[in-house]
Parts: sequence; structure tokens; C-alpha cells
Amino acid sequence: MDAILETIRKFIQSEIMHGSVKGSLDPDLNLLEEGILDSLGLQQLITFLEDKYDVAIDDEDLLPENFSTVNSIAQLISK
Repeated sequence: MDAILETIRKFIQSEIMHGSVKGSLDPDLNLLEEGILDSLGLQQLITFLEDKYDVAIDDEDLLPENFSTVNSIAQLISK
């Protein structure tokens, strides 16, 4: 799970936030409330996760609580 968490964190920092955060992104920071993850960023993230982990994220998984934090995204991928 730690490797998944780190991969997701790095992707969000580099591809969605474009490196605007120095140091480590807090895995419990609410990405939706902070405006870090919007609809375009969410689509980018889903495409990345499906390709990287060879998973399909179904419509019923597209809930705010599954994508609110790096931890919740990692938990979704882990199951």
C-alpha cells in the first residue's frame, strides 16, 4: 500500500499540481476541498491509475469519498 500511496502522491504533485508543492503532499489533505483535484485532474488521475495498475474504475466508484485524499485513492486501488 505504501508504494501505491507514493506513486499516487508523486503523480498528483508532478502532473496535476505541476510541481507547485515543495516537499511531500500530505496524504490526508482533502484534494477536492482544496481545489487541487478538479474534473479534468480527476480524469487524468483515473486514466493514470487504470493504466498503471491495470484496473477499471467503475462508475459506482466515482464517489467524492474515494478521491478526496491520497489515502482514499490508494485504498480504492488496493481493493
